[in-house]
Amino acid sequence: MRNIDDAVKSLQKAVQFRTISDTDMEQVNFKPYEEFLSHLKETYKEVYRRAEVTWINKYSPVFHLQGNKEDEPVLLLGHYDVVPVAEGTKEDWLSDPFGGEIRDGYLYGRGTLDDKNQVVSILEALENLLQEGYMPSRDFYLAFGFDEEVGGSLGAKEIAAYFREKDLRFFMVLDEGGAVMEDVLEGVTVPLALVGVAEKGSSMIKVTAKGEGGHSSMPPEYLVTEVLGKALLAIASQPMEARLTGAVEAMFQGMGPHMGWKGKLIGNIRTSFPLVRKTLEKTPALHALIRTTITPTVVRAGNAYNVIPQEASMILNARILPGDTTEDVLRHLKKIHEGLPVQYQYLVKEEASKVTDHEGEAFSLLKDLIHSVYGDAVILPYLMAGGTDSRKYEELSDNILRFSAVRMKNEDLKRVHGTDERISIENLERMITFYRNLFLHFS
Repeated sequence: MRNIDDAVKSLQKAVQFRTISDTDMEQVNFKPYEEFLSHLKETYKEVYRRAEVTWINKYSPVFHLQGNKEDEPVLLLGHYDVVPVAEGTKEDWLSDPFGGEIRDGYLYGRGTLDDKNQVVSILEALENLLQEGYMPSRDFYLAFGFDEEVGGSLGAKEIAAYFREKDLRFFMVLDEGGAVMEDVLEGVTVPLALVGVAEKGSSMIKVTAKGEGGHSSMPPEYLVTEVLGKALLAIASQPMEARLTGAVEAMFQGMGPHMGWKGKLIGNIRTSFPLVRKTLEKTPALHALIRTTITPTVVRAGNAYNVIPQEASMILNARILPGDTTEDVLRHLKKIHEGLPVQYQYLVKEEASKVTDHEGEAFSLLKDLIHSVYGDAVILPYLMAGGTDSRKYEELSDNILRFSAVRMKNEDLKRVHGTDERISIENLERMITFYRNLFLHFS
């Protein structure tokens, strides 16, 4: 039987494989990917022996553990690709980002929170249960992507296509997502387990202004840079309408009883929203929950100091609230840019995800499982501003939930994709227990 020390060693080794994905996956060195997958096969022998393993696009393993075929199966997701360490920041780390070093009860390294911890925890839990003679009461599928950080088009998208070919539908799909947060909002007196029931859409729009070029000593009537500047100012000063979605309203209502005097306003958010909206807008994480945001991320114009550019452009990242659409975003831009000679082009067009019922059977089950590990947590639905592989599986289940069974503080969120990413040994043990309890529920 494996213990927590074995699990720590497994995650330590997993971190050491530099499985860094890239927007151009043809440029990726896949040797670390192959070494990582070999590590899984060598470590989790009983899982590989008992489950049927199918390989999607060579690097995404799909495990199928058979149970009762009459019930819809459960799908557990994870990914093992990681983001790179930002240029010039390696020296800021306390230890090698790919070293897997342990310091003061924490395992440091890229992927310890996103998302090798999840892959290892799922396999650790299942390996031990299979050694104990575990038999699931319904089929389980485990699917691990290898390009989630760059969109999942080669991993999750193709895995979902494979499942569609097999005419599979899942009772529940569980992916990474929210966590047990200790200080998510000032005044909250209890840990909050935030379970993602939906994701905002993430679309990219190119806005271009074209005009006359020439020498900077003889500027024309209008400059494309001025046009783009006015377009930027309009985006900043005229955002899309702030509003409450069902999941966000339920989240605030659940927080209310645990916030002291402030809780009366938050708990009655539907009525108090006009009063608290400006306060919510001051906190970026909360602002993202109440509005479709449009953020300029790339701005380009000239390339010489004395030449007037003929073209200036910017790329906008629109994070779309459930209930809004990509067409709503375009209409809004055209309205606030009325009179400006700009053109629009969608580079990526992605709508918001479907919303899972936070009063349904799957959410209720997850609440029980979270309480089995984090008994003091208040469990709430949550809207994710970021994206996960789970959105690729929307056609395959009505119950897509996003939760990472770790306990965190706001300061820990900066470590995800940032400097000194780490997981406590205690958190790793809790994750394994969470997945063990999940498997045992279906036994």
